[in-house]
Amino acid sequence: NVKYLGASIYSEDIIFMPKQMLASAERFDLEESREDGLEVPRAQGFDVKIDWRPYKDSMYIRSEEAPFALFQEGVHTLDGTLILTPGGLKGDGTLDWDKATMKSHLFSFGVFSSTADTTEVKIKTQDLKDIALETDNVKSDVDFEEQVATFKANDEFLETTLPAIQYRTSMNEFTWDMAEEHITFKSDPNKPGRFVSIHPDQDSLFFEGGEAFYDLKTDELKVSGVPFVVAADAFVYPDSNYLEIGRGGVMATLENARIIADTLNRYHVINRATVDILGKRLYKATGFYEYNIGDKEQEIEFANIVGQPVGKGAYSEKRVVTRATGEVTPEDNFYIDQRTEFRGTISLEAESRNLSFEGFARLDSEELPHRFWFTVSSKADKNNLVINYDEPKNYDGEPLATGFFLGKETAEVYPRVMMPLFFRKDRPILPVKGVFKFDKDKDQFIFGDSLKVIGGSLRGNQLIFRNRDGKLEGEGSFNLGSGLKYIKVDASGTMRSEFVEAAAPDENMIISDTMDLTATMAPVEQKYEVAADIMTGIQMVVPERLLKIMITDIESMSFDASPAVYLTDLDFYRKAIANLLPPGKEADATLASLGTGLLEVPEKVNPYTFLFSRLPMKWNAEYQSFISMEDKNALASIKGESINRMLESYVEFKMPSNDDDRLYIYIKSPSELFYFFGYKQGILSVTSNNPAFMEELASMKAKEKIIKMDDGNTYEIQDVDVGTARLFFNRVKAARK
Repeated sequence: NVKYLGASIYSEDIIFMPKQMLASAERFDLEESREDGLEVPRAQGFDVKIDWRPYKDSMYIRSEEAPFALFQEGVHTLDGTLILTPGGLKGDGTLDWDKATMKSHLFSFGVFSSTADTTEVKIKTQDLKDIALETDNVKSDVDFEEQVATFKANDEFLETTLPAIQYRTSMNEFTWDMAEEHITFKSDPNKPGRFVSIHPDQDSLFFEGGEAFYDLKTDELKVSGVPFVVAADAFVYPDSNYLEIGRGGVMATLENARIIADTLNRYHVINRATVDILGKRLYKATGFYEYNIGDKEQEIEFANIVGQPVGKGAYSEKRVVTRATGEVTPEDNFYIDQRTEFRGTISLEAESRNLSFEGFARLDSEELPHRFWFTVSSKADKNNLVINYDEPKNYDGEPLATGFFLGKETAEVYPRVMMPLFFRKDRPILPVKGVFKFDKDKDQFIFGDSLKVIGGSLRGNQLIFRNRDGKLEGEGSFNLGSGLKYIKVDASGTMRSEFVEAAAPDENMIISDTMDLTATMAPVEQKYEVAADIMTGIQMVVPERLLKIMITDIESMSFDASPAVYLTDLDFYRKAIANLLPPGKEADATLASLGTGLLEVPEKVNPYTFLFSRLPMKWNAEYQSFISMEDKNALASIKGESINRMLESYVEFKMPSNDDDRLYIYIKSPSELFYFFGYKQGILSVTSNNPAFMEELASMKAKEKIIKMDDGNTYEIQDVDVGTARLFFNRVKAARK
């Protein structure tokens, strides 16, 4: 029986050497001691090997079969070697008990405690079926009596693994409360901890946190100080910077979170979101999208928000995109700008600042006599809303139109702003399609070609509806004289009017929107006043010999005619030219010529017999015609020859309901000689008080006056009495009254 520092060894095989004692023993016993300020735990082993080195004050006891029993509790074991010294009991091996396992090459044991400078730790889950935490190379201090253990890493880059919840963290200082069964992590205030999922389906989802609390009773990791989580292409901001991770790496649903997407541009913010983050490349959510218009606070409830990989290719290589959709109901009374109501589906794709609008919109204006819900399918930026439209329809699928139109039954040229035509076959004069937007500063709706409305292009049709007074201003290319066979009329300019229809009794006008509009919408006694300033090029077959006489007469007396003035209204002429001529260098050259005060149109793009640079005109429903309203008008050229003079002239584009269009032109030279051309049904009537002109006309052969056209029909030139011109002259004067 060998006794040393409280240890008792029973052996039948002891070998004494000068500086060493070796022995094998069936049993080793060490009694608990707290004497002289030195704590020694109870220890017991069976079938042990002893190596006592007296001059080193160390006795090494190694268990051959079973691990040592440590402490009075009887639940702790050490598989390895005990080292008994005057400084206490040490150990090298694996310390195990029901809640954890620790491994170290040098434990220092107290009565009911252990410390080690370098330790591998595995803390078990409550059900003992899994590992809650594991790490290595940490300094450990375990007080079994107080049921508290502290661990601190020896390497600042060391990571701690949490296998049960399938995460690892850079937080490497933690305290384990064994009684309450929880672990509290602590990080450097200047360096938040990093948490990374090791779940194979979560693509290394990660986030940072300031503090963490692991509840071993529920296997939940509770992390605070989390600024955000990146999921797919979005920043997800947890409420109160707090989130929880459960078994299998499942992140608890985030309530009242905020989503900002995408991470590059941060175009979209979704508030009060309920978010399920399923991985680094996948999350699902619901939430509310702020859509305030001025003082009107609004939000869209996005019931379906998904951030996920999209497109072709391998899953790991696909781009990730957040997409969201929400429904706007009639009860929401929702506006997409200051004056446009909307109901339908609004969706977003995070990489684009534009929202998608699929549904119905309606213009909010007291100056509109009829307000219809019209189809919308467009992408637009809510901060600068421009909505695309092409063939809008109402709730019943009836087509709606915008622009100016000629009524076949009413003989009216009338305006439309997202309204049905009076009759389906009404003739478009200035049809407007493309986009629309509301100009808050000017309180007006702008409809038209996208390049014009958005890009400021000179070219394209446009209609402005002034919400403040109900007036309409159109500009672009006009459809005039489309029923004139063998004559081509190109026209552009501006057109003005205002609504004179009575407002609908039901201002909501959801109606069935089915339209027998003759009773409800078409004016009966009311007449629209439609005025226009028109640049027009007219191609008609007139013998060149006659035109030369005209040109010679006008040029010889041109000093008696005022020059056409372009510089005072360049805006009109630039837009009119851009819409009259095809795009190209010739149109650019024409625009440039305006800077010299002239309108010079290159021959290549000036096929016109007559080119009037500006004709103020009005529609006369009784005459079913656009009639020129000024006695003197700017004539730019005749057969390509530059004139650019203000000449007494009268023009009528007659467009009756039966499409039997007619054209009348009266031009008077400064010499007081006039020239008249009237065209209908393939016959051009010509007369003049210029004897030379009429003699030349009379001398022409029949084949020069009757021309066979490509379709096999004939085009005939007839000389008529000057009285015909006087009748037209008087007709125009009467129509102006």
